[in-house]
Amino acid sequence: MESSNIIETSTAGTGYPASVEAYRSSSQMTSKHSHSQSSSGEISPRNVSFSGHKREEEKEKRQKYLTARYGQHQMMLIRKRLAVEDWLYVTLRELYKCEDDDEDHDCKLDLEDILNLDTDSERKQYALECLAEAPQPQAVIDKFIDELFQKAKTL
Repeated sequence: MESSNIIETSTAGTGYPASVEAYRSSSQMTSKHSHSQSSSGEISPRNVSFSGHKREEEKEKRQKYLTARYGQHQMMLIRKRLAVEDWLYVTLRELYKCEDDDEDHDCKLDLEDILNLDTDSERKQYALECLAEAPQPQAVIDKFIDELFQKAKTL
């Protein structure tokens, strides 16, 4: 008996009681103001708008702080190379007797140039030419060159 009562109170063919239909139509009317309609006429709650200005600021901020990540092996090679470069800098300062931080030598010896040369004889000739004005005995310079070649071969 109750089910026939619900069917009698329902609206045309939906099977819902009239009270539900009344609620549905009132909620659809209010939701039309807060939701957009798609081209097919359906109501979509997915219409979200963002401020374009904030998005551009975030993009610029990310570009400022972009960093490169290296793999573990690559970082090991970089650290090894930096250690040799630091050793070369300190040792050249000792060879040229630079005592203060303000003092510096005029030696143009570069690790990259040594690594780019093909043979040990070319490397030795290049190093001797760069160290020609070093105020050290030849034995000390030769020892430095041998040690430099050993370190360069590990790179």
